[in-house]
Order: sequence, then C-alpha cells, then structure tokens
Amino acid sequence: MTRQRYEPRPLPEQVIVVAFPDAWSQSSWPSGAPQPDGDFFVVQANSQEVVLPRHVIDWLTLHAPTPLGTDISRVDYLAQTNVQGKRSLVAPVIVKGKSYEVTFIQQPGDLVQDELARTLNCPLNLDCQIAVGFVANLIQKIPVPPIKYIVLLIAMLAILVLAGIVMALRQAFAGVPEPRPLSTDIHGVPIVIVPGIPVPFALPTKAIAAEDQTIGLQAARAIYWLAKLAL
Repeated sequence: MTRQRYEPRPLPEQVIVVAFPDAWSQSSWPSGAPQPDGDFFVVQANSQEVVLPRHVIDWLTLHAPTPLGTDISRVDYLAQTNVQGKRSLVAPVIVKGKSYEVTFIQQPGDLVQDELARTLNCPLNLDCQIAVGFVANLIQKIPVPPIKYIVLLIAMLAILVLAGIVMALRQAFAGVPEPRPLSTDIHGVPIVIVPGIPVPFALPTKAIAAEDQTIGLQAARAIYWLAKLAL
C-alpha cells in the first residue's frame, strides 16, 4: 500500500492573542529607538503566493503579506481589546492555491476589568475608618460652630495633602510600576464615593495611573465620611 506523502503545514494552526494588544504602549522606549514590531505570524511561502480571502473578521484585522526572505513571508494582524471572556475565530488563508484555516484565540480580559472596578470601589480600610471617626468625634465636640467648620475644613485639606504625599512617594520609587488602566470598560459597574450616588465624572480614565485614581477616591471617601460624622 502506497503511503501518502506528508506535507508540512506552511503556517501555524493556532495563534494566541493577548487581551490588551496595545498594553506595550505604556512602556517608555529609549529616545530614537524604533517601536517594536506588531503581532504577526509566519508563512513558509512567497508573499505573492499567500492570499487572504477576508482581511477583517469580527475583532481581527489581517494585513497584506510582506516578504521576510526567500520562500517566507509574514502576515501582520491587529486585534481589538477584549474586556470579556476568552473568544476565538477562524481566519481562512490560501497558500499556493491550497486553503488553510488559522484559529485565533484571544485571552480573556474580564478579570482585569472586574478587579479594576473592585479596587476603585474599595471602601475605606479599618485604620482609616477609625482615624476619620476619631477626628470627627473631636470636631463634633467643638461648641462654637464657626470654629467647628474651620477645623473641619483644615482636616479635609489635611486629607488631600496626605493623599498627594502618598502619590508622590509612590512615584519616587523607580522600581514601582505605575500602569494606567488598559481599558475604561468596567462592565457598567458605577464608581461610588457617596453611597448610592455614582461619581458625576468618568472613571476610570486612561490618563491617570490606576493607583493614583484609587488613592484619590479613598481621599474623597475619607472627606465625605469626615463631614458626615462631624456635622
């Protein structure tokens, strides 16, 4: 019996895609250094022999093949950010007249976004609650209303200054990463400072490090509870 000759597959059968393809842009690159290459897969054929029947498939965009050398080419691809669970799709590729399928599997990003929402909505820890309650109790005992309001205002400003100092100290340590949110989609979960009332401005934001946003929200919650308990 004659055996069929095995023909090696000229392209990968499966490609794993990260959930946040643009996360690399948060890294600082040396001045004048070129940005890193985008995502691609290699095909063992000349670029003229590679045909992509569909360049846009749902959340994936495939670019025209480009040559890498003799009988080898690359196909660049760009995936959209995935803030949901793991997803996949199949992309058809024709190499030397023969049809192949490449399965793209994108990692889930829902856990990252859920954790971001949980962190931003984190209530004051026990130590902060005790400190705020202690200061509020002292302010409450001041018998003269004008003085009480002045002391309360000074305490609020002190909380803001303390939050600024904590942010500055974090940025002073070069080894501490300060990533910004990779996506602002937190699945519709509202960010709350005053119980039952979501913040009137858009949070999270990509412009500020996630740690700084958390510290700022904690300071706002401390000020709210201080005022509520002292008055």
